[in-house]
Amino acid sequence: MNFRFIPGLANFQGISRESARRDVAAGLSVAAVALPVGLAYSAMMGVPPVAGLWAAIAGMLAYAFFGSSRTLIVGPDTATCTLIAATLTGMALTTPEDRLLGATAIALTVGVGCLIARVLRLGVLANLLSRPVLIGYMAGVAITLATSQLSGLTGVGLRNSGLINPFLELSQRLSEIRLPTLFLGVASCVFLVAVKRWRPAWPAPILLVVATCLLSWLFNFPALGIAVVGDVPAGLPALSLPVRLDNVDGVLLGAAGVLVVSFSSGIVTARSFAARTGEHVDPNRELVGFGAANVAAGLFQGYVVTGADSRTAVGLVAGGSSPLVSISAAAALAVVVGLLSAPLYWLPQFALSAILLLAAASLFDWQAFKRLARISRIELAFGVLAAVGVVGFGVLQGVAVSVGATLLYAMYVSGNPRDALLGRLPGETVLGKLHLNPEARPVPGVVIWLFESSVWFFNADAFRRRAREVIEQAGAVRWFVLDAEAMTQADADAVEALYELKRVLDERGITLVVAGGHGKFREALQRSGLVNKIGQNKIFGSPEQAVEAIERWRQDAPDTLA
Repeated sequence: MNFRFIPGLANFQGISRESARRDVAAGLSVAAVALPVGLAYSAMMGVPPVAGLWAAIAGMLAYAFFGSSRTLIVGPDTATCTLIAATLTGMALTTPEDRLLGATAIALTVGVGCLIARVLRLGVLANLLSRPVLIGYMAGVAITLATSQLSGLTGVGLRNSGLINPFLELSQRLSEIRLPTLFLGVASCVFLVAVKRWRPAWPAPILLVVATCLLSWLFNFPALGIAVVGDVPAGLPALSLPVRLDNVDGVLLGAAGVLVVSFSSGIVTARSFAARTGEHVDPNRELVGFGAANVAAGLFQGYVVTGADSRTAVGLVAGGSSPLVSISAAAALAVVVGLLSAPLYWLPQFALSAILLLAAASLFDWQAFKRLARISRIELAFGVLAAVGVVGFGVLQGVAVSVGATLLYAMYVSGNPRDALLGRLPGETVLGKLHLNPEARPVPGVVIWLFESSVWFFNADAFRRRAREVIEQAGAVRWFVLDAEAMTQADADAVEALYELKRVLDERGITLVVAGGHGKFREALQRSGLVNKIGQNKIFGSPEQAVEAIERWRQDAPDTLA
C-alpha cells in the first residue's frame, strides 16, 4: 500500500490483538493524564477549559494518521501554551471567547506553516536550537510558569508578572490571601509529590482532580470563596474557521514564534523517546504530523499541540507501541467531554495550579545544567542566557533570545574555526598536529597548515588572517601545503581568499600545494581556474602524499626545489 499521502498508516501495520489490547489500555492511562493537563493549560491561557481537551482530541487523532512516530503523543505543551498566553495578552484579547479565537487562529497558522516548511524541507532548521539553549529556555519557562501560579494558589488576582514583581505585589496584599485556598493548594502540591515519589505508577493528576471535585461538591467551595473552573460546555466542537479575528499581524507574529518553539520542543521529545524505542525520527516527516495535528486542533476550536513528553512517557510505561494509544486516548477524552463535563464545574482552580506548578518543576533540570558546566562553560552560558531571556524579558522575547543565541553561537564557531600546523611523527607515515604531539617535528622547508573548516564568506577573513600569520612565522620555507581535508564547500569569497593566498606565496617565492578537499570544494577549484594557477600536479589527496611528492621533487631537482 502507498502511504505517501497518509504516512501514518504504515505505523498500524503488524499490530497483533494482544498489542492492540495493551495499546487501548495505555491510551486510557494517557487520557487520565491529558484530562487535567488540558484543563490546567486552558486556565493558564485564559480560554474556556474544554478547549484544551478539544485540542488534545483533534491533535492526537490527526497525528495518529499523519505522524511518523509510532509512540509519540501530542497535546498542549507548557512552553507553547505559555508563549501563546503571552501573545494573546499582547494582542489585548481579554475575554475567554476572544482569546480562544486568537488561539485557534494561531494553531491553524502554525499547522499550515509546518506543512509549508515540509514542502521546503526546512526540518533541518530544528538543529539550530542547540540543547543548551533548549535547556535554558525550558528553565526560564518553568520559572515563569511557577510564579504565574501564585494567583491560583493564594486566591489573589495578581497583576504583575516576572520573577520578583509577583512576590512584591503579594507581600503588599497579604490580607487578601484566601487561607482555605492556600491551605488546599499546598496540600494538593504535597499530594502530587507524595504520589510521584511513593506510587509513581498511579495517575496522580487524575486522582487529584477526582478528589478535589468531590470535596468541592460536598463542601460547596464556591460558597466558601474558593474559585472553581465553572461551567464546561458539553459536547464535541463543531468544525469552524477563526474568521472573525482582526489582528492578523499579531497572529502571524505569534504563530512564527510558536511554530519555532513547538516544533523544536516536539522534535526534541520525539528524538528522545525514539532513542529509547529504536525508532528513527525524520524532522521533515514530523513536520507533516505536527502540521496535520495543529490544523485539526485549529479547525475544532483547540490550540497548538506538540510532542508531549509526560503523556508519551505514560503511554510507553503502560506498554503502548502504536498509534492506537493516541486513538484510544482521544476516544476516552471525547466520552468525558460528551457525557461527563458537568462534574468538571466543581474542579477548584488551586488543583489546576498545583498540577501546573509540578509540571514547571519537572521542566527545570538542574542535572542538565551541571552536565553543561562539566562539558563546556560556553554552552552553560548560552543555557543561562536563554533562561534569563525568558524570565527577564518575557516568553516571546525569550524565543528571540534563544534562536538568536543559537545562530550567533553557530556563526561564531563557523567563523572562527581551529587550525593547526602539522609535522612528521617519529616512525610514522602519517602527519600529526604539532601542538598536540610534542614528539612531532616540522618537515624541513615545508609548512603544512590545516584549516579545520570549509571557507565561506563569514570565515574568509579569518582564513586570510591566520594564513598570513602562519606565513610570517614560517621563516625561510619553499613549500606551503594547505591541508584542505575539512573543506567540502567553497563560495566566491573562498575562491578569492585562495587566490590571495596564492599571490602572497608567489611574492615570497613559496610554492602552494593543496592536499585533500572534497566534492564542491574541488569543483570550485576547477570552475574558478585555480587548478590551472596552482598546477594539477600540485593537488593531492592527502598531506602525506603532498610531502612525499615534495621530497621526490627535491631529490630530482635539488638546486631549484630545495
